[in-house]
Amino acid sequence: MRFLKNKVRLVPNIKEDPVKEEPRSAPINHSAIKQESNENDFSLNTKKESFLDSSAFYVKRESSGDSFQTYEEVPLLERNKKKKAPNPDGNSKNLVKNYGKALCMFASSTMAIPYLEKIIAAKRLKDVKIFAFMNFYKKKKGGITNIESLRTLLVAERDDTPEIKIFKQLFKEVSIIFLKYFCVNWIFNGKLLHKNEHLKFRLRMLRRVQNAEYFTYLRS
Repeated sequence: MRFLKNKVRLVPNIKEDPVKEEPRSAPINHSAIKQESNENDFSLNTKKESFLDSSAFYVKRESSGDSFQTYEEVPLLERNKKKKAPNPDGNSKNLVKNYGKALCMFASSTMAIPYLEKIIAAKRLKDVKIFAFMNFYKKKKGGITNIESLRTLLVAERDDTPEIKIFKQLFKEVSIIFLKYFCVNWIFNGKLLHKNEHLKFRLRMLRRVQNAEYFTYLRS
């Protein structure tokens, strides 16, 4: 007994905390889960539409099983925006082209007839057919592409017939009238995009037409 008594160690009496039982989970309500999933479907569908409208995101649907579906927002790849072709109205070549077409359109319109009659009477020009003049410049409208092509319609050349020389003289006078009194209305009521640029060069174009023999450039 002494032997056993010496060998046995006394263990202190430690009170252990009682184990707390975890609350039991409530039974799964499958109808509520189905209703919640339907609401999520609706909210994600509306989100998908908004993302598609903004072209920033789209919603990708991934099915994982027969009863559950997950959604993931995936950023769209940035598309290369279509670069608009630089509008050529701003450079000098197309300024001349646009002005030249406008001059021909005015010269071949009925608005120019009263001015043509006054010019013919003032300069005492004989045997001038106004409608032949109008048809001539109506056909030339599409051929104006640069300063040289416009200058040939203003300056008489050696090979020109007497009638063409008179036509060019009349065209110069009518063009001056257009640039003075009708040009601003054409710029702001037309389809030109660079309106300020055309307005800026109006007086310069007027001086070039008045001295068409020296019309070799527009920008200084």
